[in-house]
Amino acid sequence: MTRGRAIAWLLVGLYWFLLATLAGEIKFDHLIYGGAVLLLAHLGRRGRQVLLFLLPFILTGVIYDSQRYWGGFRGTPHIAEPYLLERSLFGISSPDGPLTLNEWFGLHLHPVLDLVTGGAYLTFMGIFMLVALLLTLRIYRGGVAAGAGGVGNDWSPERRFWTSQTLVWCFLVVNIVGYVTWYLYPAAPPWYVEAYGLETLLLDVPASLGRTARFDDLLGTSFFTRMYAYESNAFGAIPSLHISYPTLSVFFAFRLGMLRTFTLAFLALMCFAAVYLNHHYVIDVVLGVFYGLAAGVMTVVGAEWAITSSSSRPSAESRGASK
Repeated sequence: MTRGRAIAWLLVGLYWFLLATLAGEIKFDHLIYGGAVLLLAHLGRRGRQVLLFLLPFILTGVIYDSQRYWGGFRGTPHIAEPYLLERSLFGISSPDGPLTLNEWFGLHLHPVLDLVTGGAYLTFMGIFMLVALLLTLRIYRGGVAAGAGGVGNDWSPERRFWTSQTLVWCFLVVNIVGYVTWYLYPAAPPWYVEAYGLETLLLDVPASLGRTARFDDLLGTSFFTRMYAYESNAFGAIPSLHISYPTLSVFFAFRLGMLRTFTLAFLALMCFAAVYLNHHYVIDVVLGVFYGLAAGVMTVVGAEWAITSSSSRPSAESRGASK
């Protein structure tokens, strides 16, 4: 057994052991996470390449799922504060007083908007992964546009590798920073205020579909019912990671000179959908954009450091020649 495969078995075995001993359960999705790692680790070079691409997504899933086990460390959720701030900054006048944009949309719902926004919310993860894959292929097969960092097809192997890694590891970075924020400042989403008001605090409240339920009702499906059954934190409204992911797509699309129009259009659609579907306030959306940009910059800086470090180390040939 190669060292890489041995490490994969060690880590997956440790993951399953901790779940069995500390959490007292191993669910089907836990087996999927570990099984995917083991399978790809045994498929040779191509399998390892796929694993390297998918690993940040798998780790994010593991961390997200684990929140149900350490949720007790979360602070007291903020309910009225985000709502009142939203209404003061982006309130819309009405005969009954100022409304949040979420409340105003609730008075102007339309089946076409339900389908479009629900479709965007359903595919946001897949769109990010597709953009990351296309940009990765562009790096290795067709180069990148001139002007992206001042280089094009003449990138070194190290730069190609580390630049491609930023496309997926930024996903893990933004999620970790977002999850930390959720626990430092847990915030109720607008659907919670609509359902329970500003003064009722329910720590064990189940996640709500919000207005995504209208999408399932129109098509006779249960996509969102199944999706939100895995929701482990109902008070993770700030920031909106639904917005951070397409923001990262825009960041790297402009950096690498590809898919700019598409990623911008999808980001705009997701910003609208997050508010229309009653899952996020505008302030959540703004912070989601900020977190996405910050994660992109952090990951690129880390990659540039890795590139500089690798290029400063003498190669095996130069070390041998110096002896």
